[in-house]
Amino acid sequence: MSVQSTRGRRVKAARTNNLLYLYIAVGVIAVIAITALVVLLTRNTAEITTPTAPVGRTDDGFYYKGNPDAPVKVIAFEDYQCPGCAFFTRNLEPILERDYINTGKVQFIYHELPLTNIHPNALPAAEAARCAGDQGKFWEMHGQLFANQSIWSQLNSPLNTFSGYAGIIGIDRAAFDSCMQAATHREAILAAAQSAAELGVQATPSFSVNGQIVDSNRLFTAIDAALRAAGR
Repeated sequence: MSVQSTRGRRVKAARTNNLLYLYIAVGVIAVIAITALVVLLTRNTAEITTPTAPVGRTDDGFYYKGNPDAPVKVIAFEDYQCPGCAFFTRNLEPILERDYINTGKVQFIYHELPLTNIHPNALPAAEAARCAGDQGKFWEMHGQLFANQSIWSQLNSPLNTFSGYAGIIGIDRAAFDSCMQAATHREAILAAAQSAAELGVQATPSFSVNGQIVDSNRLFTAIDAALRAAGR
């Protein structure tokens, strides 16, 4: 056997081994990527829950959850593109819901305040929540929007993404898309923002606790004080 033939076999074997290692590496990377995607999707959709407390709309059209006869009324002034609002919704609102809303102590009312000068997608996001609300899924879309804020807030136009969320929460996408395209709720949302400004609310998230405007740092203290004042 010639030296050249032996070298040829060695080169071919080395190439085969290199290709094998490459395929293994690509496979491992693919598994990691798929696993990460599954974890991300599971994490986000896990935050989309249906409230267990009573839900509905106030006489002036704002969505609420909690006993309408609760001794404490908490109005949340929020912007769907506001990072602080997302933090509150994902970390503090579940505590508020567990300890105060579900126990009948607090009625929680959501009041849109899109800061369109710095958050261009906040208004269509608020419209998406209300369009979902037309089909009885306001709070589900509310949760979806905040869970995925980092995704849609970067888009030039988030409408297709919002339509996808409509499918995820199980509503009629055609009806949802029609509602969005017609800007059905835009006037009401802009009026809500104006009324918040007239109350002196300038930042999000802000809250009214039985008429007292507070930020998220003072929210629970203000609620407890209002409950004590109500004899609860």
